[in-house]
Amino acid sequence: MPHFSVDDIRQKLFFSIDSLLDDRDTLLNNPNASFTRKKKISFLQTVLFTMTVGSDDVNEELESFFEEDKIPYPSAMIQRRSQIKPEAFVKLFDCFTEQIPLNESFMGYQVVAGDGSRLNLPYNPSDSYTFYKCIKKRKGMNQLHLNALYDVMNDVFLDVVLQSVPQMDEKAAFCEILDKNKLKDESRKRIYLADRGYSAFNVFAHAIHNGQLFLIRMPEANVKTLCPDLGNWLDGEHVDREVSINIGRRNTKKNRQLENYHSLSKSRRYDYAKAGSDEVDTLKFRILKFPIGKGSFEYIATNLPAYSFDEAVIKRLYHLRWNEETAFRHLKYAGRMVNLHSLKPDFTMQEIYAKLTMYNFSSFVMKEIAPDKKTDKYTYKVNHTKAQKSCVKFLKGLIKDLKKLISKHYVPVRLEREFGRTLRRQSADTLNYR
Repeated sequence: MPHFSVDDIRQKLFFSIDSLLDDRDTLLNNPNASFTRKKKISFLQTVLFTMTVGSDDVNEELESFFEEDKIPYPSAMIQRRSQIKPEAFVKLFDCFTEQIPLNESFMGYQVVAGDGSRLNLPYNPSDSYTFYKCIKKRKGMNQLHLNALYDVMNDVFLDVVLQSVPQMDEKAAFCEILDKNKLKDESRKRIYLADRGYSAFNVFAHAIHNGQLFLIRMPEANVKTLCPDLGNWLDGEHVDREVSINIGRRNTKKNRQLENYHSLSKSRRYDYAKAGSDEVDTLKFRILKFPIGKGSFEYIATNLPAYSFDEAVIKRLYHLRWNEETAFRHLKYAGRMVNLHSLKPDFTMQEIYAKLTMYNFSSFVMKEIAPDKKTDKYTYKVNHTKAQKSCVKFLKGLIKDLKKLISKHYVPVRLEREFGRTLRRQSADTLNYR
């Protein structure tokens, strides 16, 4: 299995950036003129600056990125960024991510999780796509919803669907990701994990019809209405049963005779039975029930085979989903996605995909040059926050020996610790250069 040095990984990133210019007609706003002559800010510097920009205003960020005698004005950087379409940063994210080796697996399966997180944007009521009012007599806010597909064992973001919060539909975004990733690679064995918010017939159907494996947590109320023909099938503390569900659009006598038939209204989205048609779709999967506390139970829907994925394995597997929650925290705070510098929608898109690429670069570096360490008591991992910040400085040219610096900061993994979520109101961290 080949290993990569820090310089190898940086070169992969630089090559991915330079290769964008091979598709000038698609990725630049003025392909005949943009980045054709040597100027103070190169294409590589423009992209790297967008990836590494932090929480200071643009003047401070430019001073930390460029040499003292080559610092451009903020307006010059804005003009350079305006020459690049957001699609260039999307392509960079895809191109670089495809080069990251995904070696870690669970019983030979790649484990990926789907989840979402909101991004607060600067107040801009003229942006009708992201602006909405959630509280009467308040001025409103701008937000985007980041739906992400994340490899929980290799610590890499694989795919993203962005939605405005007023039009947010996490289930539809997850179905889009399922369909898109089926087309990308049909040979890879994957298990898709998701929380209760993704529990829906349409999500199950997209996974099953695409031949994909899934493990999705379900609310108790949804499980109890799942199989009306099975009576007391959920009695007992431990349940592991395969169920068959029939889904259609018409509540005819013939359809009602089908096992566990559900008639969906026109307002319910189900892509495998058109509204008003006589189509009936059949889904088969397992339902597991097991206790997680006194009088409290977990419910899991999955199509993983029972002979190799019993209750104990299912618990271990679903627990991995929490890694994505941690990744969102690192992306938004250590990765400075909460400090977006852009007011224009195109610039916002640039920064979001640039920060995702920066996260994957940092993860690639950590995995290759600072693997986990194990002792009799703990497994030690690199401090993710410190490593991400060091990788930003490395790309800016402020650090030479990145491996030595990252290797100084290991922290123990304490699996048994539990903390309650602290929920607090947040707003966009606006920057005063606007």
